[in-house]
Amino acid sequence: MKNYFLLLILILISAQTKFASIKKPTFYISAASTCDDKLKSTVSQQLILFETEAAIQLQKVYPCADITTQYELTSALESIRTKQLLGKYIPGEVENLGNKLSTDYLISLEIKVINNTAIINALCMMNKIPSSQKSKRKILETLSRATLSLPYGNFEMGIYQKIIKELIGGLKKYEICPFTGPVKLHVVSNTKDKQTEEYSVYCNQKDGTYKKVMTIDNSSDAEWNLFKRNKYATDGSIRFTLYEETILEEQNDCYKCSSGREGGRTYYKKMVNSADVQGLSKDSEQYGIKVDDARIDITFTDNDTYTILIKAASKRGDKKEKTEEHAEGTCNNIKPENNSINAKVDVPLFQLLGPFKGNAQDKVLSQKSRIKNVDPNTKEETVIEYEFNLTKD
Repeated sequence: MKNYFLLLILILISAQTKFASIKKPTFYISAASTCDDKLKSTVSQQLILFETEAAIQLQKVYPCADITTQYELTSALESIRTKQLLGKYIPGEVENLGNKLSTDYLISLEIKVINNTAIINALCMMNKIPSSQKSKRKILETLSRATLSLPYGNFEMGIYQKIIKELIGGLKKYEICPFTGPVKLHVVSNTKDKQTEEYSVYCNQKDGTYKKVMTIDNSSDAEWNLFKRNKYATDGSIRFTLYEETILEEQNDCYKCSSGREGGRTYYKKMVNSADVQGLSKDSEQYGIKVDDARIDITFTDNDTYTILIKAASKRGDKKEKTEEHAEGTCNNIKPENNSINAKVDVPLFQLLGPFKGNAQDKVLSQKSRIKNVDPNTKEETVIEYEFNLTKD
């Protein structure tokens, strides 16, 4: 018995040290019973059937996952213990079992028999690290549960199929097997505006005019080609171009100088900003490796709909700022001059798409559409074209 518990401790230690290397989602199915001693043998056999049915149904819905039952683990542990006693212990077996205990999802099954009534419970919980906990200690979050009561003695395989189906149905909101595939987003924005201000002025015993015209011609084009690799990793590319032109023209027949003199003056200023940015930033890290600063999060709801949130950031690209300015008139003249400044700019992306019809147990999530918006204040017209085709194993 002492060796048995020593093996279990080694497995648990191994589970903690190997956790980071697990990439597939993992389920561990535990089982327990409450009943009179005379029923223990029968109920234990039913538990094995319950575990087996749960593993079969989970594997059908989540083929990407590694699934281990308590019965399998106990049998493997007994086998290792026997080999150890016979001097035939194989290195690595304890670590393999440890990996199985480093589970993402815990399925808890229970059969309780009270007064000739069987109560069957199934619960799915997820190992979660709360963002508010600096210690990163995991907690269990309940995702789905199912309960069924029936007279003891009416156990049929269909009973277990029914309760497991209900349990799995409650997991439609969770991306357990990750969706992967291309996500394309093309965002084009244009602003063309001309604002005119004009009124009469009077000075030097004669009528005149004040007129100011501001012309805005802005455009940007961002093309994001991303690929969702798994639940947490996204890579890809971006190409962004920017052109912003603002021209200010002012005619004032009664321009007032600091000396108090008034007279005619014209003023002209042209500002042009342009930028060219390519490539995603690589400031993020995953497993100690620099990765693209991009993330695609899928959120599923209770009513079988989902949204996709795309977050990304570009590398820093070149930006040029040019200014042309001159003024002529009664005073405060400005000789024609051109100024140019070189700067750096990066492009963020935070785009929410949806809601769309679908759930996390669908095989494919695919959409293609075009959205057009006009800002009533700035008159900026934005056209968003998106297309994605996400699939899973």
